[in-house]
Amino acid sequence: MAVKEMTLHPPHISIGTWWIIASIVTVLLLAVCVPIAPTRDSKVKVACIPLLGVVFLGAAAKLRGHDLGTALSMYSTATLAFPLGLVGRGKEVRKAFEDEKLFGKQSPQPRLTNQLLVAVCGMLLLWTWLRWG
Repeated sequence: MAVKEMTLHPPHISIGTWWIIASIVTVLLLAVCVPIAPTRDSKVKVACIPLLGVVFLGAAAKLRGHDLGTALSMYSTATLAFPLGLVGRGKEVRKAFEDEKLFGKQSPQPRLTNQLLVAVCGMLLLWTWLRWG
């Protein structure tokens, strides 16, 4: 009896759907990351992340000849890594900022670092699967 191989192919996501996903991810980033930023200055910097992401990925996509769908998928998965990596870690983020302000360096926050690392790696794997399945 032959064994049937099962493969999981990525879904086709239209550009319109990518625009919706990118919008939702941007709102999620702002909703999670701005409130945990401890100072007004850091809140402004966090609020600028989506704009910087659009400019950077737009320029990179143009230089590399990527289509709009690829650029939106890069933006969405890269931007989603931040809220996933920081959700539930507000106290640790504030402590790291406080330590840097008081002592000139951040104290290690292993749980925060691990969560951020897993989120970034997970989003990279998701993007790779979506693009090349």
